[in-house]
Amino acid sequence: MPTDTTDRDLNSKLDDLDAILRSMGRVLIGYSGGVDSAMLTVAAHRVLADDAIAVTADSESYASGELEAASQIMQQFGIRHEVVLTRELDNPDYAKNAPNRCYFCKQELFTHMQRLAAEFNTPYILYGQNADDVGDFRPGAQAATDYGVRAPLQEAGLTKDDVRQLARRWDLDVWDRPAMACLSSRFPYGTPVTAAGLRMVDQAEKYLKDRGFIQLRVRHHTDIARLELPPEDLVRFLADTPLRQALVEEYKTIGYVQILLDLRGFRSGSMNEVLLPISIDAAELPERIASSLTAQDHAPHAFEQLEQMLSLRLPAASFDRLADLTTRHQLVDCLETLGLRYIALDLTPLD
Repeated sequence: MPTDTTDRDLNSKLDDLDAILRSMGRVLIGYSGGVDSAMLTVAAHRVLADDAIAVTADSESYASGELEAASQIMQQFGIRHEVVLTRELDNPDYAKNAPNRCYFCKQELFTHMQRLAAEFNTPYILYGQNADDVGDFRPGAQAATDYGVRAPLQEAGLTKDDVRQLARRWDLDVWDRPAMACLSSRFPYGTPVTAAGLRMVDQAEKYLKDRGFIQLRVRHHTDIARLELPPEDLVRFLADTPLRQALVEEYKTIGYVQILLDLRGFRSGSMNEVLLPISIDAAELPERIASSLTAQDHAPHAFEQLEQMLSLRLPAASFDRLADLTTRHQLVDCLETLGLRYIALDLTPLD
């Protein structure tokens, strides 16, 4: 059976990747357990065998169970796996959580990897950036450049979709796994990253994962949790009153005072949205919010503006109505025109 053009293109890129890796001879790969780094590590092992070594950073920002899952993949393929304990929280430049926070995380990892590279006589350090990542806001990529770390997936022109196809071809369990991000990415820029806060996020996300939710983020606004779920899970969540009530009680025991559901749903990198300039007419905003809610039959209502986040308190009947995608989009679209980045529903009904 003839190979279609897509497969030929993918195989050509894989040939390029193999050639790049073969020319290196011996490599260390920064391996998080996500699909990009997993596929790169397996690709390197296929070409270089025992001269491909995976290195994983273990720290407070690594979610529960992730290290164990990452280790299982390496055991499955017989790949040497080194785990280093990183202490990025000890670096004030990381902990203060400026927009370039990821630079200092990668700096910590690459510093450890440079030491291992010298110990193992390994000339190349790699990481899993792919061709689709180019042009996005990625301070970690700048750290890679500064430390001479290479991105073979990007060099070979492999996109995110290419990576997933190859991961599936090679029977990596993570081929269809949602994109990973460290727990620190749940903190708004300027909110200090602390070990206690990271534990709160970890517990909050684990609670939902244990109940069958796969792709999610719990954004940590100090004592406020803002939950992001994909559209299909938003429907399920809004329609399940016992689940919502149990979640609110659990999150309060974790330490959150207010629990919000982002009505726009899950989107990777949503914390970067506040970096975009907006113009809000503060004097007219409350009246326009109230008018929008009333016009769409969400009454009675209460709301609070927290910088660029709008927290809505609506009656229980509105929860059922917002489970409908069209109704939810109408409300979100209307409120977003007012210049607000995050439209979030307080999970404690007004009535």
